[in-house]
Amino acid sequence: MPSTARSKFKRLLFSGLLVLAAGQTAQADDALKARVGVLRLSSSAPVFIAQDKGYFRDAGLDVELKFFDAAQPIAVATTSGDIDFGVT
Repeated sequence: MPSTARSKFKRLLFSGLLVLAAGQTAQADDALKARVGVLRLSSSAPVFIAQDKGYFRDAGLDVELKFFDAAQPIAVATTSGDIDFGVT
């Protein structure tokens, strides 16, 4: 292989690797963020399990759990925009 063809091949290979690396970084940074209001009760167990097992992360979600003492404040927080979703 002539040296010019070899250097072109190396540049093409390097460019392809850069594109792949940039694509992987962009996917990790593109996770949708959500604030979820939950109670510290067994009724919120599915949310806790999904968080612990990484189901949200695998689905491309960055979930932040906000804990409440009663269901009514979760409804108020959802309506006011303090949280995105509520589970009661």
